[in-house]
Amino acid sequence: MENKAGSLKPTLKQSQILLYGFFGMFLNTFYLMFLAYNRLFYLTNVLQLSTTVSAIVNSLSVWGNVVTMILAGVFVDKISFKLGKFRTWTLVGGIVMAIVFPFMFSDLGLSQAAAGALFVVLFVIQSIGYNCLWVAERSLVGPLSGNSADANSLAMMAQQGSTLGGLIYGVVSTPILNLFGGSYTLTALLYGLFILGGTFGMFCMTKKYDLPVEKVGEAEKQAGAAQKKNGGMLKALTGPTVPFFFAMILNNCHLGFFMTLLAYFTTYVLNDPVILGISVTAGSAAGLVGAWLSKVICNKIGKKKAFIYFSILTGILYMLIAYIGKTSIPFLIIRVCIGAFSVVGGMLIPVFANDIADYKEMKGETDARALVQSIAGTTIRFGTALSTTIASFGLAAVGFSAQAEVTPAIIGSITNLMAFGPAAVCVLSALIFIFYKIDEKEVDEYRAQKAAKIAAAAKADK
Repeated sequence: MENKAGSLKPTLKQSQILLYGFFGMFLNTFYLMFLAYNRLFYLTNVLQLSTTVSAIVNSLSVWGNVVTMILAGVFVDKISFKLGKFRTWTLVGGIVMAIVFPFMFSDLGLSQAAAGALFVVLFVIQSIGYNCLWVAERSLVGPLSGNSADANSLAMMAQQGSTLGGLIYGVVSTPILNLFGGSYTLTALLYGLFILGGTFGMFCMTKKYDLPVEKVGEAEKQAGAAQKKNGGMLKALTGPTVPFFFAMILNNCHLGFFMTLLAYFTTYVLNDPVILGISVTAGSAAGLVGAWLSKVICNKIGKKKAFIYFSILTGILYMLIAYIGKTSIPFLIIRVCIGAFSVVGGMLIPVFANDIADYKEMKGETDARALVQSIAGTTIRFGTALSTTIASFGLAAVGFSAQAEVTPAIIGSITNLMAFGPAAVCVLSALIFIFYKIDEKEVDEYRAQKAAKIAAAAKADK
């Protein structure tokens, strides 16, 4: 059973919600987009690595990022700080990023093998730093949220911050690189400092919510709140986590299909390469509207129903590409709709993870909030990497070759991959999520009681 959050109002101030989005995903997006769009080019054109070596280095880096996400959840859950469990980890991650990121984009004049190996090592180190701060930022949704409305608002603002950051990056990225004379090292340093500034802001903003670890334990003891249980990792992977895990992997698969196949679709099906950049920008802009719309709908009908309905709708929109999306304008309209409606899945991932963490704590199973959030992050990275791999091998399977003639049959196959691949994973995601069972009303009551007791006990301890 799931209650609707329409009767609940956020307990946080609007300024706090805005700052969460600004300090979090808004500033992180610059780093993410710089890494995504420049990593392979840097390996081939700056380090002068061969295409084969660059492909190996890139693949090892991407899958290393998947592995380190789970490790990040373990680190954040097991290692606590006196200044606050989660907020301190955001700052630690920001410091690691600011130091390692510019070195990763520094040409030290090494041999191809040494340069490739060093890049992978530095990429893994910065992945650990970033994934730890990512997990910690999303784990802060728990201490910050007094109810579901708070969690929905924080997730919406993080999504809108990410989208707005992406739009701004598209405008300023080239001028920034030119300002530094084309230096990838200095540009990476600037984006690393952006993250460091954002994590420091998050650290300061959440001081009264993420209490020092010894005060949290004492307050919980005085309040009679649930105590930490053993078996964190195994118990975190049971119950509602199971359908959540598989549904979110599939939900994120549509992104890998779309990003991998978009250039081929616009070039060979639409015969309009210019529409590629327009569709990316338009889809990002639609995401801003979609994040706001999804918050309203989630508060009206509940998060679970919203996720299922919007996932099915996104799948239908992808299927329409095969029927009415073979020319530029209809495709662009469909892309805008997908950008607005598919954002629900991404926005709700940390919210569902927070619900699972509270639910398991309420049931006395385990207290592994960061691990649950790292599982959520793993679904994003795993889903995108998996679908990218499938789409790449799918192109090879249908006989595509840039050096050979692209026949109408191959064009039809590209269209089918672009339309039915994402559609299938979106619909399967919705069907699996039907089995996700959490009584949100009961969890909200638990949150309110726990927050009130801990606040009272902490006040009495002063």
